[in-house]
Amino acid sequence: MNRIGIVVLGVLLAASLCYGQGSTSAPSTAAPAVIGHGSFPVKVVKTLDSSKLKVDDTVEVETAGAFKLPDGTLVPKGSKLTGRVTAAKARSKGDPESQLTLTFSQMNVANGKQLSIKGTVQALYPPADEPMGPNMSTMGTSAGGSAGGAGLGASSQAGGVGITNAKSGSDTESTSRPQGVMDMKATGVQGMDNLQLDNGVLTSKGNNVKLGSGVRIILRVDILG
Repeated sequence: MNRIGIVVLGVLLAASLCYGQGSTSAPSTAAPAVIGHGSFPVKVVKTLDSSKLKVDDTVEVETAGAFKLPDGTLVPKGSKLTGRVTAAKARSKGDPESQLTLTFSQMNVANGKQLSIKGTVQALYPPADEPMGPNMSTMGTSAGGSAGGAGLGASSQAGGVGITNAKSGSDTESTSRPQGVMDMKATGVQGMDNLQLDNGVLTSKGNNVKLGSGVRIILRVDILG
């Protein structure tokens, strides 16, 4: 009887171990799918200063114009985008170069809808009411402008789909635009001194990186599903 009891106990123990292993699921590591991508303009609403910000601080900007996404969703002018500081370094005696890196993760659109995004700084322009500096000559005649975006489309489509200017109904992929407006294909710092931009990282030699209210940013954005 003792031998039979030991055998039964062993069978029950093995069964319980197998059940425990089968019921444990591995955590999901799949990254969110990219369902759209492109570039559009936003502007700074509160001064961003590398000497006052620290990593993981929340930052907010707003869209510089109204436009529609390829699925027809309206993104009104002034829509908020929320992000965070991923790197911040103030100028110091030992290191005269300051640094600021921003990434954006959420965009509010019409009717309270929120989209998950991955946004990085593609280009930088002075406020709209300030004259452009010598970098004006680097601007092309590609799509976009302060009231629209360019090239935001489904990731599965070659070439993307242009954003539609919500006010005029015109496709902002049009190649005609007023002189002096933002170029959605521009990269780097345009018309602003003592600032550099490389792969989303803003740096300044001799000064702190400081983006005042109204400074315009072209964001390169992936919309996540």
